[in-house]
Amino acid sequence: MTLEERVAHWPDEWIHQGIEQGIEQGIGLGRERGVAEGHRQGQRELLRRLAEARFGPRTAERLSVALRREDDPSRLDAIALAVVRCETGDELLRQVHAGDH
Repeated sequence: MTLEERVAHWPDEWIHQGIEQGIEQGIGLGRERGVAEGHRQGQRELLRRLAEARFGPRTAERLSVALRREDDPSRLDAIALAVVRCETGDELLRQVHAGDH
């Protein structure tokens, strides 16, 4: 199974953990917004873990900093594909930062 195929089967538990955290933090925002934020947090954590497994902790930490500002679900999906397709951590970070406007 290729890395890209494995990413297609992201562990639901990480997403679930993010949803739970989002619900806790989003109580004042309303349940729906809390769930959405939790899902994004789960995506961010999963992307960090994948980047660490593929490129090491230095790249993962730098990606994590960039992800803190990212709320657009389609951008998070694009970053997930970049984690799979990029050959190096530097290439990944260039692509992530090129998407910043």
